[in-house]
Amino acid sequence: MKYLNRSVIIVMIALLPILLPATALAQTPDAEVDFYLKAPPPPDQPYTIGDRITLRLEVTHLVDSGVALPQLDSEWNEFTVVQQTPPETIKNIDGRAVTGKDITVALFAPGDFQTPPLIITHRPPAGAVEELAAPVISIKITSVLTDDSALRDLKPQADLPAPPVWPWVVGGILLTMLLLGLLTGVGLWLHHRRQQQALAGDAPGAPVDRRPPEEIAHAELDHIESLNLPAHRQFKQHYSLVADCLRRYIEGRYHISALEQTTGEIRRSLRQTDISVHDSHRFMAIFTESDLVKFARHRPDPAAAAELVAQARQVVDVTAPPLEETADD
Repeated sequence: MKYLNRSVIIVMIALLPILLPATALAQTPDAEVDFYLKAPPPPDQPYTIGDRITLRLEVTHLVDSGVALPQLDSEWNEFTVVQQTPPETIKNIDGRAVTGKDITVALFAPGDFQTPPLIITHRPPAGAVEELAAPVISIKITSVLTDDSALRDLKPQADLPAPPVWPWVVGGILLTMLLLGLLTGVGLWLHHRRQQQALAGDAPGAPVDRRPPEEIAHAELDHIESLNLPAHRQFKQHYSLVADCLRRYIEGRYHISALEQTTGEIRRSLRQTDISVHDSHRFMAIFTESDLVKFARHRPDPAAAAELVAQARQVVDVTAPPLEETADD
């Protein structure tokens, strides 16, 4: 027994250098990290697909120490980052301070999710820079559809009287007359159209817009801005018009069938082009916000909705080809 105790002590001493760094990554005596749901839902009302979920990240540290909170991309593994607030620091009277920020995310699939690793950089007043890990948050997303799969007893077979035949005969005659009238109308319309085309001769077709994609996009955005839809609280129409304008621009600029693709498919298609990751995220941020307004019944701020046209103009300007390239085309 005495030798066994000595062996346990030796193993613990050998593992001590390995365990200490893992503990230091979670928190230190000078800094503590807290990561939690800012407003958790009631137990009987779980989160559903597309709900906005606000997470709070806080670091309690010495007043003289420095803390750098991470700035997340719009795609954070399965999470879509909708909004992030700038970091803010509040000093307490006990010589410590709290630096924190809000991170608003959304999930678009049902299931159980966990937040990815989140690392905070901490610089003590005296000492080397260290990294702190935020706790993991578990979030359950349920579908808006209900699963009514309960088994029920079979109802007994009902004895129904045989229906009369004459309604079917009359209905068949009326349906036949209706189809004949419809076919006759279509035939007369086609005949009239052929006569008009014969009188008009070889009329030219619809004019083709030869303007560059960025010029067409700016003209559409000017028209959308003149409608002033956010002032009338027509947010869904406003976001749909701006998103469709950018999809048409992507089709003309990058030759992608963006009007026939979902937001996720457009993201994957843009990866095959020469667009930068930063500019691709600009498109995805506008498309994600538009999807929330159109499909998740999100009510945006009127000022943010009015600013959407300016954001669309900016992403068109930064992705438009140089003037030399346009002249060569």
